[in-house]
Amino acid sequence: MKDANGKAHRVGEYIIADGDNRQFVIYWYQAHGRSIANEYLAKIYLVADAIRLNRTDGALIRVITPIGGNERMPVARARAEAFTAQLMPMLPRFIPN
Repeated sequence: MKDANGKAHRVGEYIIADGDNRQFVIYWYQAHGRSIANEYLAKIYLVADAIRLNRTDGALIRVITPIGGNERMPVARARAEAFTAQLMPMLPRFIPN
């Protein structure tokens, strides 16, 4: 996925459900200027950054949107991606590189 500035980010996605209620989720781990969708790889980078930079900070970013009763999943995905693209440029204010 690309943010509003055209920078590519690695994200994961899934659908969660509780009965008839469904939600589309985009998520990634962000630390030190990188985005990672794989939890295990994020942990490896955490250890490497601790050794190399003496820092273990980072964040899990998760964007969730409902999938309406008659709504198709691609519509919910497009909505979540549009919001995420606007969100990404703001994250460096809160998550240091």
